[in-house]
Amino acid sequence: MANEDMDYVLAQLVRLVNRSDLQFGITIDANGSTITGTLISNEKWFDLQARAIKAASKAEGDEVGLHTVFERWQALNSEANAEDKRANDALKDLELPDRFQTAIGEAAERVGYIHLQGARRVTSLGLVPSEGALWRGRLEAVTSWSVGELKQAD
Repeated sequence: MANEDMDYVLAQLVRLVNRSDLQFGITIDANGSTITGTLISNEKWFDLQARAIKAASKAEGDEVGLHTVFERWQALNSEANAEDKRANDALKDLELPDRFQTAIGEAAERVGYIHLQGARRVTSLGLVPSEGALWRGRLEAVTSWSVGELKQAD
């Protein structure tokens, strides 16, 4: 799916969540799977993922390995987010029509992924894993979505 085919409304929601502490339940269809969970910011996803990897690394006796690499990725993500914010702030000083500022701002802010916490895949056996997991998927792979998280029937 080409980037211009990405759902504009969903991309705007992801941008909003990435810029704030907002989070909410969402259900998406991507690559033939239905995933349900809580939409969270990329910063929060990186933080939670780094903590999980660090805990797993310590449990397995790996004191320097994967969590060190992931912490570097987390730092690069934070730098990219700060760069996006600086670019958007600089646009405010330009005297351009609103539609141009909006278009430039959206192009400057990289939104390529959607991040979920407590994510579960909808299967014929129910929602798995039952406790949920951190999940990251390509935004352009999402073919449909709805606000609200699916719950397992009792």
